[in-house]
Amino acid sequence: MKTRSCLALCAVTLATPAFAQTTETRLSADVSSSLGYSNNPFATIGSDTGAGFVQVDIRPQLRILRERSALTVSADANVQQYFNRYNRSDNYSGGVDYNFVPAEYVRGHLNASVQSSLIGSTNDLANRFATVQQPGTVPSTDIGPAPVDPINMLPVNTGTDIGLFGLSARRRTINGGGDVSATLSARDVVTGSAFVINSKFSNSGSTGVIASALGDYTGYGGTVGYSRQITGYVQGGLQGSAAKYDYEMVGGDTTVYSVQATTTARINEYWTLNGALGVSFINREIGGSTAALSGSLAMCRRGIRVNYCINANRAVLPTGAIGTQVSTSVGGSYAYRITERSNINASADYSKNSTPSGVGGIVTPVALSNEYLRATIGYDRQLRQRLRLISSVNYRKIFGGSFIGGNVIGTSTRRPSDFGGLIGVAVRLGDIR
Repeated sequence: MKTRSCLALCAVTLATPAFAQTTETRLSADVSSSLGYSNNPFATIGSDTGAGFVQVDIRPQLRILRERSALTVSADANVQQYFNRYNRSDNYSGGVDYNFVPAEYVRGHLNASVQSSLIGSTNDLANRFATVQQPGTVPSTDIGPAPVDPINMLPVNTGTDIGLFGLSARRRTINGGGDVSATLSARDVVTGSAFVINSKFSNSGSTGVIASALGDYTGYGGTVGYSRQITGYVQGGLQGSAAKYDYEMVGGDTTVYSVQATTTARINEYWTLNGALGVSFINREIGGSTAALSGSLAMCRRGIRVNYCINANRAVLPTGAIGTQVSTSVGGSYAYRITERSNINASADYSKNSTPSGVGGIVTPVALSNEYLRATIGYDRQLRQRLRLISSVNYRKIFGGSFIGGNVIGTSTRRPSDFGGLIGVAVRLGDIR
């Protein structure tokens, strides 16, 4: 009995310092309130669509940092109350992100999240007014620098449903995924990832569109890849992926297989290039089989005061209009630290969704061939240690396609451009790092 007690005491004594010296907890919340105006906040048709609003945004975050892992729990609640013409618009999200290093040459990552947003609204997670990010900062897991990796670890599995803008439809999405990378040698790295996503739609307004007309779906898939260090600054490799999207309505089930060549290059201390190019093979319940070019490109410069990136992406993505669409987008972002207290940023992107060839039947009238342009400019200034002035202006425009809503189905329409802006203050509560 005495021997057991001594062994237990020794085990606790050895384990306690390891936990005590490596754990750090950071709890914070960003709270902002602002006034704004939008000329067409929900991308609807009509001649008189503008309205002012007051917006409140709350973003709590909990981070638990240890020597070989980092756990982040975060949430976002955004509410816009319009002064006239529209009801209140609420969008919410929350998630868990976990990075860990289980062994010297192995890195892992797990995440799960839930989102609920009004498609096409200015405070939709995909369309929100610009949020200023501090120039000169690089995302970090706080468990050491991330290796340069050309593989898209977590493939894009949702896109901008331009064809559903203006319907006042709400989308609830639950997704989860993970990835792992293993270093085989000084030159060779293998990677793998997997994801699952469930998307459901419901009515949030009186547009005459019933939620059952939209395509709820569940998707799942994964990616495997291999990369090799070709020179001191260039990596090259191959990756393959598979995804399956099961729709609750008949006609939308789709399977997508992709193969791509990848590369990553560190041009100098400021410039990096990330690229992938290949082909996606698509098999649909309605429309049969076809192939489409797919790939991505990101070229970025990161400096002490200035950051900017140019990016492009082409992929086969699911849509709430039942079935998949080929989504092509190009854009860029710019951030500049004016002084130690003030920053400015700008971004612009253009995207086009097209119905792949061979798709007929019930999918054709949905007219997914919409084009979408948006641009934002933001400015913020630190007033106090925890208080910031925030402001932004934006522009959005939808071209072509059809408006699906009310009594207008498959009819080409023009929607007023959306331009506007906001100004307000943001407060950091808790940990200021």
